[in-house]
Amino acid sequence: MILAVLLLLLVTDVLILVHELGHLIAAKWAGMPVTSFSVGFGPALFHFRIGETRYQLALIPLGGFVRIMGMQGTEEDRRLWPNGFAFQRVHRRMIVVVAGVAANAALALVIYAILGSTGGATPPTPARVSAVFEEELPAGATGWLSMRSDVDVTQVAGRSVSDWGDFAMALLSVDAGPQPLVFANGDTLRVVIPDLEGERIQLLGSLLPPLPPVLGTVQAGSPAERAGLVTGDRIVAVEGTPTPTFFAWLGAMPSSPTSPVSLRVLRNGVGMDVHVPQPDPDFAPVGSFGWLGAHLGTEFLDQDVSGAIAYSAAEVGRHTRLITESGKLLVTGAVGLREVSGPVEIARMSERAYRMNWPQFFAFVAFLSLNLAILNFLPIPVLDGGHFLLLAIEGVIRRPLHPTLVRYTHIAGATVVVFFMSFAFLNDVLKLLGR
Repeated sequence: MILAVLLLLLVTDVLILVHELGHLIAAKWAGMPVTSFSVGFGPALFHFRIGETRYQLALIPLGGFVRIMGMQGTEEDRRLWPNGFAFQRVHRRMIVVVAGVAANAALALVIYAILGSTGGATPPTPARVSAVFEEELPAGATGWLSMRSDVDVTQVAGRSVSDWGDFAMALLSVDAGPQPLVFANGDTLRVVIPDLEGERIQLLGSLLPPLPPVLGTVQAGSPAERAGLVTGDRIVAVEGTPTPTFFAWLGAMPSSPTSPVSLRVLRNGVGMDVHVPQPDPDFAPVGSFGWLGAHLGTEFLDQDVSGAIAYSAAEVGRHTRLITESGKLLVTGAVGLREVSGPVEIARMSERAYRMNWPQFFAFVAFLSLNLAILNFLPIPVLDGGHFLLLAIEGVIRRPLHPTLVRYTHIAGATVVVFFMSFAFLNDVLKLLGR
């Protein structure tokens, strides 16, 4: 729990720092006077000054700010700060407002590019169902037991899908009832999609994606370690039976071996045979899959610089689509507000990613940064997107909006933001309590 909290604070401060740096750099470029730059709120833990700007790290890591003078546009502001925010041309103010969002999006692009160029890139999961757990299927969800496990799904109810994320979003958003699934080979399967949100989530949980049979962490003293298996090994066969997916691997592994188990392993592109001994009577697997003593790992891509750049752009595009689609599901009611997560769940996910491997952790940071960018650009006053919208209106009508109108829109926007933040935190608490 302590590690989760520390990771949450670290990740939060980094994302806030990048966001506020975007505003700061843009404001300095525009010639606006900036008196304060803060990561966090409340009393300063430490600070320093460069020119007119005081830089500080504050005690409460729940946000940050860049204090640009002349925000109100009063005559007093004009006298004291003739180059202040309100006295700049609209397009320059819009650049300053959007710069924080752009900085967070840029951070995601950079992280994905670094992962792509250092062997930390992961391929998207295909829209293919490797197994259907019949006992988990909701009542009335018929047709799913006839799913093809060797061909990708390309359409769900006429909606195109390219990976597992698209497939999941489609299952949660398309109309209920009998719907066609179209496969890459042209085959069609008619399935029933439940109407209720909970049943749709249950349906999605009963479908196993084609996870690669790659080893993650190998437990000390386990049969896997004794056999010489290491993180990153891909299990391609068990006793001569091909294992193209994680589920196939699990199915091929004997539950209680009475003799060494023969595995065909692919390591760094080279095939090798490994014989896994029986587990010691006193060996207790912890968080691993059965007696082998190994966790599920991640498949990584080896790319050059151009491939890394293409991978980064594709990942940002894919995750942007996933985030926006998730938002649409919340707005339309296809997914309830109980699915909204807050800081507690983010902390737990950060720890989980950290314990898996460093690429997964940094990919999670990139995903959070992209989330922050998109959420901040929502047209809600007090958020960057709300400020951008008000400036756009000012640019169209060619005069400043009335201060009273601006003030009340900010109050309304702050109320909405506080409500959703509180709701997300409440959801976290209820999940911890098992409700």
